[in-house]
Amino acid sequence: MEEIKPRILFVDDDALLLEALRRGFMRSHRNDWEMTFESSPEKAIEMQKEAPFHVVVTDLKMPKINGLQLATHLNDIDASTQYVMLTGTADLNTAMDIINKTPIFRFYTKPCPAADLGRGIEDCLNRFEALKSPNAQSAEIGLHVLDRLQVGVIICDTDARVLHLNQFAAEICSEQDGLSLDSGNFIRSLSSTNRNELQDAIANGIETETALSLERNSSETSLRIIISSIDGKVLMLVADPEKHNPPSVENLQDLYDLAPSEAQLLRLIIQGYSLQEAAPIQGITEGSARTYLKRIFSKTNTSGQPELIRTVLLTPSFKE
Repeated sequence: MEEIKPRILFVDDDALLLEALRRGFMRSHRNDWEMTFESSPEKAIEMQKEAPFHVVVTDLKMPKINGLQLATHLNDIDASTQYVMLTGTADLNTAMDIINKTPIFRFYTKPCPAADLGRGIEDCLNRFEALKSPNAQSAEIGLHVLDRLQVGVIICDTDARVLHLNQFAAEICSEQDGLSLDSGNFIRSLSSTNRNELQDAIANGIETETALSLERNSSETSLRIIISSIDGKVLMLVADPEKHNPPSVENLQDLYDLAPSEAQLLRLIIQGYSLQEAAPIQGITEGSARTYLKRIFSKTNTSGQPELIRTVLLTPSFKE
């Protein structure tokens, strides 16, 4: 029996770019994929009706029907199709719409190296297969829950190539203020001060848990990041003190059996204040703050600030 190849559709109204995609991928993947190259979004919709594609790679800027509209039309026909979006623009508002309001799974800016685009298509094929598994519904529910968290969740490899991010993390990256995704889908620090520190933490993330603050241009408050491991991958938890609403002092008291002063200190730490900054805000000495922190470690069953922050960041707290 002949093996059924994954069906990949490339859509771009630029004939030269479409031909370049054809030449490149026919050389590298003609034995792996059944590929179709189409310049008309309207025709792409008709082809989806006849036989849905596994993956669609589409340009964003096209006349009459743009890439976002095309993905929506195709998704209405068959929701299992996965999408890669290409764009030559730097429109961050559009990027937010792509990430948050459409079924786009991968997003790359042009020119995109063929190797990176190929990996994006493979990621989409893996997701297509995963959604067919008996646990797919549970997995989708899990993704929806992650998207409601008020903390960014990013899973990447030790080279910082992103494998998954939830909606909160996508919003932070799309703002290009502190963190960003480059055209190869790699997570980067936009602050030269923290760039190497972040890359080193990710490279060692499977072996060593790290907490760091990432400077931003638009605000005096920093992004708070915890980097650790999950199933052989790197897990990044990202908190934006200006967006994240940590549990109230009262909730922290109830959840961890903290005294009011301990709960107040813990909430300040989660909001991004150092121990030295939090002490005068609370009206106590730095020495007293250290004593409170030791009690907090004991009551939360944590052994250091990275573990403490991670624990509280994952305390149930959903956005509306």
